[in-house]
Amino acid sequence: MHGAAKVRSRRSFKYYLMDEVKFDISGLMDKPIWQMSGDEFVKLAEFAFSKISLPAAQEPQKPQFVYGIQALAEYLGCGNSKVHSLKKDGVLDAAIISTVGKKIIFNAPLAMQLVREYKAQQC
Repeated sequence: MHGAAKVRSRRSFKYYLMDEVKFDISGLMDKPIWQMSGDEFVKLAEFAFSKISLPAAQEPQKPQFVYGIQALAEYLGCGNSKVHSLKKDGVLDAAIISTVGKKIIFNAPLAMQLVREYKAQQC
């Protein structure tokens, strides 16, 4: 090392970089987009997206009603034959909302609850 060269700690270097980025960003805020280089635009976009707080990812809601035996089987995570047998045994009668031709409309959460109760009784 030559003489009295000042060695920066890692922490102070981080803050130095942050101050430098703030300076660059403030200059980019006034510059029209069409005059920015690709690198400048990327820096500006990264800065903008770092300030946005996104809501926590939520699990997609399952539907309230399902139409048909195949859709109910998909909702319950079982096969069509199992849903047919549960329907034939009368387990799903309370969950049936409407029957139009061959289409049956089920209240899906109620059907799930009825199947759980039926399984608990079987054990």
